[in-house]
Amino acid sequence: MVKDGQVSNAWSGSKLLINEDIPEIQDFMSKLPTNEQKEKPTQSAKSLSNWSGGSQYSPVERFVHNAKCMSLSQFCKIKHETLCVTVATTLKFVVSKYEWFYYGCTRCSSKAPNPEKAYECSCGQKVEQPIPRYKIEIYVSNGESKYRFVFWDSECAAILGMTAEFMHNSMVENGEDDPMVYPDELEMLLNKKMAFRVKVQPTFSQASVWKLCDDEAFVKEIENDYIVENNQSKTEYAKLVPNKENLETSAQILSASGENDPESIILMTPAKDVVIADKGEEVDFEASGATQLSGTKPSKKLKIEPSS
Repeated sequence: MVKDGQVSNAWSGSKLLINEDIPEIQDFMSKLPTNEQKEKPTQSAKSLSNWSGGSQYSPVERFVHNAKCMSLSQFCKIKHETLCVTVATTLKFVVSKYEWFYYGCTRCSSKAPNPEKAYECSCGQKVEQPIPRYKIEIYVSNGESKYRFVFWDSECAAILGMTAEFMHNSMVENGEDDPMVYPDELEMLLNKKMAFRVKVQPTFSQASVWKLCDDEAFVKEIENDYIVENNQSKTEYAKLVPNKENLETSAQILSASGENDPESIILMTPAKDVVIADKGEEVDFEASGATQLSGTKPSKKLKIEPSS
């Protein structure tokens, strides 16, 4: 403790007293908390703890963050690209001229400029041979409403338990190289009631899937607590998660060509852990024992013929 000290330079000094019986020091020491008092949190500390605990949001609250929660019947009223959360059931594959996969980068989900040529991707990866990645268009329904959803590589791989590359190679080995032939395994994507977080693209009459969840309790909570037919209430709950948590990092506006994947998906199944696959993160199917097709090899195929 400095007694009657002053700020000094090289030409003067201060008197420093240590362990002296000085009234000012004794008064200061008497105000310090005892060991017993240190163990008891103050009211302000309790308030801070309660406030910090309030920043922990449920998976449902994170799922609906900054999105408009609405029924599928309201999608046709959307005029601009909008991030939405809805509940629907996958119905059937869309009959079109497009196959069930595209050739992309080996690191990210970007589409390769030429599936037969090596190139350097915008992510910095030098790609010697582009690989197949899922891009599947599926009609989803809720009641009498129907809409076209585009499912991307990450969520399809998480549901099916195998990569598009593995599935395509198995078909080729089995003598089938027609990209318009849909493997039986893809039917695992159908007849599933799920909660979807999508980017609705009214210009193309489609919605690009960003996240999905098929856990029954999760879907029911969103359906009952967040979605109403008139869309005039409950959707405010989507603002519970503060923007500062930056839950939607590196969000991209997806083009109709499907060259980019959404940044992440959540797939939840009853009695199982949540499976999260982020954009740019490869799912290790080999480590999870999911490299094998159900059975041995694809037996029969479903060929989707485009309408004339």
